[in-house]
Amino acid sequence: MAMKITLVIPALDPHTPIYASSFTMELIKKRLKENGIFVPSRLKVFKMRKRFTAGPFEIEPLRVTHSIPDCCGLVLRCADGTILHTGDWKIDESPLDGNIFDRQFLEDLSKEGVTLMMSDSTNVLSPGRTTSERVVADALLRHISNAKGRIITTQFASNIHRLGSVKVAADLTGRKLVFVGMSLRTYLDAAWKDGKAPIDPSTLVKAEDIDAYAPKDLIIVTTGSQAEPRAALNLASYGSSHSFKLNKEDVILYSAKVIPGNESRVMKMLNRISEIGSTIVIGRNEGLHTSGHGYRGELEEVLKIVKPQHFLPIHGELVFLKEHELLGKSTGVRHTTVIKNGEMLGVSHLRNRKVLSNGFSSLGKENLQLMYSDGDKAFGTSTELCIDERLRIASDGIIVVSMEILRPQKIDGIIENSLKGKIRITTRCLWLDKGKLLDALHKAAHAALSSCPVNCPLAHMERTVSEVLRKMVRKYSGKRPEVIAIALENPAGVLSDELNEKLSGNSNVGFGIPAVRKVMDGHPKRREPNKIKAENDSNLHIENTSEQNLIVGNDVETFLPEEVTTSSSPDHAERHTRSTEDSDEFWKPFIKSSSPIDNLENDNNGFIPIEEHKSELKSDDSASSGDVSELLSSQLKSSKPAKRNKWTSEEVKKLIKMRGELHSRFQVVKGRMALWEEISASLLADGISRSPVQCKSRWASLVQKYEEIRSEKKSHKDWPYFEEMNKILSDDFEAAAT
Repeated sequence: MAMKITLVIPALDPHTPIYASSFTMELIKKRLKENGIFVPSRLKVFKMRKRFTAGPFEIEPLRVTHSIPDCCGLVLRCADGTILHTGDWKIDESPLDGNIFDRQFLEDLSKEGVTLMMSDSTNVLSPGRTTSERVVADALLRHISNAKGRIITTQFASNIHRLGSVKVAADLTGRKLVFVGMSLRTYLDAAWKDGKAPIDPSTLVKAEDIDAYAPKDLIIVTTGSQAEPRAALNLASYGSSHSFKLNKEDVILYSAKVIPGNESRVMKMLNRISEIGSTIVIGRNEGLHTSGHGYRGELEEVLKIVKPQHFLPIHGELVFLKEHELLGKSTGVRHTTVIKNGEMLGVSHLRNRKVLSNGFSSLGKENLQLMYSDGDKAFGTSTELCIDERLRIASDGIIVVSMEILRPQKIDGIIENSLKGKIRITTRCLWLDKGKLLDALHKAAHAALSSCPVNCPLAHMERTVSEVLRKMVRKYSGKRPEVIAIALENPAGVLSDELNEKLSGNSNVGFGIPAVRKVMDGHPKRREPNKIKAENDSNLHIENTSEQNLIVGNDVETFLPEEVTTSSSPDHAERHTRSTEDSDEFWKPFIKSSSPIDNLENDNNGFIPIEEHKSELKSDDSASSGDVSELLSSQLKSSKPAKRNKWTSEEVKKLIKMRGELHSRFQVVKGRMALWEEISASLLADGISRSPVQCKSRWASLVQKYEEIRSEKKSHKDWPYFEEMNKILSDDFEAAAT
């Protein structure tokens, strides 16, 4: 819940309170601070068996046992009845923290009468009862005591009790403990602040100091029990972890359960570890794991204790919910049902037990939509984030076709009767059959272009070529790629390419110099490109015209591995495939011209004087390869992005000042990114260029640093920004403390 709450809070009224137990609240605070939406006055911590009011309900938490600390169920009382929501739970008869499952509370609640009970269904198919966490602690001690080499354990990061068991085993065997994985430290730090941590974070060995200890003196606790792509153990199985390397003397204690759906990737990770030679201890018989969700025997016991009038199974797959419903009926619950996401039910209280209830009543169904988070800002439905299109491109690929068009010209009494074009094709996520498909695509593109009427609009050419290529790929490989064709009239580009081919001796086809003179003097129509203004010979500013077109620049073309350029006509087209080192030049074919003639064209608003053209050809023919290499080198150097600058002390002070001036607005405004944009604009006015995201991220780190200094009572003089931060945040922290 702490992970998802940052998506929910911005959608709520700014005064909506947030209730949680103390441990959960520490996790929530961290997430809110990271996202810049921390408002202490909204946070309310409740205690077990202490009632509080929220809207029309009087709510009372009750103690349950689970795999993480401070778990509770909730009783919601109102004028229409009483609801019991169990949350995630099991019955642990001997919990490590001493907080036992509150049976007495449920017995008293049963006498009061429960209108509706909703209960966790995760392990309804598992017969019997769960084992205690204390049994797992004994198993961990046994395996760690018997190991001779380095111990590596993996478990769910939220299971603080399990981490405490590993710590006890480490102390008894004389080993040091090291945590590798950010989520482990997140949960441990939250438990430490709440006074529930079995480990002092300051006693842990740092991950970078692992190699300083002998293997027999160390236990490494890692994330990655579900083989998450960036988790520590999974990275180590590939040999790519920066913290530690696996070897055949290591013993891996897998102290977790494989969550349904993760079986394949977890097994692949374990196979990679086995190939390294490490020993893996896993399986129910080893006693290294127990579930935090009650088995069938525990679910049946609670149903018999509570005796609800209505029962609604929750938490689990549909097959689990249906089985839990049958279990409820077998214990004597008359009214039970199962609902799906979006469905709404009504239920009335049975005030006189001699009168039969009417059971559940349907209140309709809400049309729910999945919402996706993509990056720092993008958030919306699958349609808004183009999820289906992304999946289709990933599955079927994409083809981008760039066409520079030459319409027929009357030259020396001869009129060509078909369109000519210089065609570039780039593909991604597409099987090319060792280049055969790419050759076929070029032939098909030239044929489709030649079939177009000579006076047809460019949009017709784009549509025709796209349809032909799409059908051809479907016939060739069964895929239906996305095809994007972009056409623009550029006679100089086509003819110059022909001339280059002719001068190099690779082509016997082309109009030659007279053709260039005829075309250029005729001022043929073409799409007007975006205008480019050069400032200080380094920055390009683009002014958009009424049409969005490709920009023909004045640099040298480079191509991608899957990109080929053909020129002039399909009769003499010759394809060239470049090496993969050019992959960084993905968009250059769409913004760069192809020859010195194009350079002159740009300098003269699209037309080339004949005299300059002749001299250019001579100089190009006599230019040395060294000059070209030097030109390319200088252009590539100038195109490298500048390194990001660190925040200076003066910039930080201005950020703090501006954030302080808007502090009251941050407390109530929902769309806070607009405020960060305002701060970014103010900084820019002072000559400081920082994006809203950079400002937000820097502020979050300042708040975290301030909290650390304030809570640990370090000397305020060690941090130069404490006084400014304290003026802004002191009232908030005092309100949170009360």
